[in-house]
Amino acid sequence: MSKNDYSTSYRDGLKQKIIDTALPLFKENGIKAVKMDDIATILGISKRTLYEIIGDKEHLLFECVKHDTEKQHAMFGEHARIAENEMDMLAFFLKMKLKDIGTVNPSYFTEMYKYDSIMDYLRKKGAEQRAQSIGFMKKGIEDGFFRDDLNYEIVHVMSDATISHVMQTEMYKRYDFKDIFRTFIFVHLRGCCTKKGLDYLEAFLAQE
Repeated sequence: MSKNDYSTSYRDGLKQKIIDTALPLFKENGIKAVKMDDIATILGISKRTLYEIIGDKEHLLFECVKHDTEKQHAMFGEHARIAENEMDMLAFFLKMKLKDIGTVNPSYFTEMYKYDSIMDYLRKKGAEQRAQSIGFMKKGIEDGFFRDDLNYEIVHVMSDATISHVMQTEMYKRYDFKDIFRTFIFVHLRGCCTKKGLDYLEAFLAQE
């Protein structure tokens, strides 16, 4: 391995360590509460090195959000290859999200709205996911799990509006964030499911 290859490998490894350290801190404490000094101290590196490897705090947050999004997408993709059907995939997605959101400080989401680069990225990923979701729902309709008399593009628009309302009205200050997500998801899903789909959903709820 050449000196340049070693240097690149070292920097890439350190960058990943920084992301792996910062992401849980952001999620647990909120973005504002986490200082670059804190991350450098935990890793035992200088603040100068931290900035050289990862850039400023906004860029670090962007890399954390990107890494988290891609990791969850990869986990869902892995499960999709072995899932029995659409409801199996849906149950896995819900478990993954409920487990994650139960450990996240609501400030992590609300403070994220202040960063244009991150919101642009999330909007782009959201558009991609909505396109995939439409295909997923169509397959679920063919297999008898989802109703065929709904406009799912309207359903997605209404879902986005609900999420925006939750954030704008700071509903998370009155109710547990996990309860908000769970209520929203299950009310939303029940309206989309056929009797066959509801049977699968009820089985999942019983396990939960």
